[in-house]
Amino acid sequence: MRLTARLPGWCNATVRPAALPRSVCAVLASAFALSSCGQDVEVSPAPPREARPVSAPPAGGTARRDPLKSRPAGVRRMTITVDSAGSDDVRYSAPSSVRGGLVEITLRNDSAAPYKAQLWRITGSHSVQEALRVRHPQPDWLRTAGGVSLTAPGATSRTLQALPAGRYYVANTLGAPGDVARFEVTGPTATDPPRAPARVEALDFSFRVSGLRAGRNSVDFDNTGTQPHHAFFAPLRDGADIAEVRRFFGETTSTGPPPVLSDGTRETVVLEGGDRQVTELNLAAGRYALICFVRGREGGKPHIELGMINEVRVPR
Repeated sequence: MRLTARLPGWCNATVRPAALPRSVCAVLASAFALSSCGQDVEVSPAPPREARPVSAPPAGGTARRDPLKSRPAGVRRMTITVDSAGSDDVRYSAPSSVRGGLVEITLRNDSAAPYKAQLWRITGSHSVQEALRVRHPQPDWLRTAGGVSLTAPGATSRTLQALPAGRYYVANTLGAPGDVARFEVTGPTATDPPRAPARVEALDFSFRVSGLRAGRNSVDFDNTGTQPHHAFFAPLRDGADIAEVRRFFGETTSTGPPPVLSDGTRETVVLEGGDRQVTELNLAAGRYALICFVRGREGGKPHIELGMINEVRVPR
């Protein structure tokens, strides 16, 4: 039996197996929809990788000073709001323009479900309407451009990142955008944000992690790979391991409890290869499966199938 999570917009994403609680399904389906809309989403088991360590290796490069608290000089600010009038009616609002450079972006979630604010940058003469029809392959004129991580209902989250001049829109996912907000970035060349106390580095195809702790983290999310990546944190059930999670996403049926828990999932937005941001992640202490569900710009397999899954321990 398969459990299908109905997404807003044009996309249905199928998440296997049926034992996965609906609250996790909604978030995981959203993660799949980032790059798989319009394709058959059936995650096969990752190929055996006996030499790959179970735990993510340390990333290094962290800093003592928190740039989201100290706020470097010259930082601009913008606030994005998301709300919903119904289960399938997601609406974003944002200022019509913001001065470019280093920008602190706040997402205020006024809806009843967790949402993120994924930014997309459009170049050339293409329109937002054209962008909303894009699936795979993704054209060069449409680039994922950061944004704010998954935010709980009634909460706010922040990101510090470079925003170069151009035309943008903010949405939930590529295939299930909701009612998008459009804005323009004007002004100076963007500069990278300072390093943060914690770091999650995405590579092709693995993660390196350092500095995470229980509570609200300012995380240097750094995509040093060539492919687009995000970081999805799924809390592990007591006694479960990464091998069980791999099998779980590859099986069509399940007879036991899922290896990941329904509460406490966290997710960054997607960054293109070479991009970096400082974003907030509120993590409980414990063990997590750290996963990338994104596909490459040309399509292909979700990155979890290419081995992009690690175990991460968050200390108290």
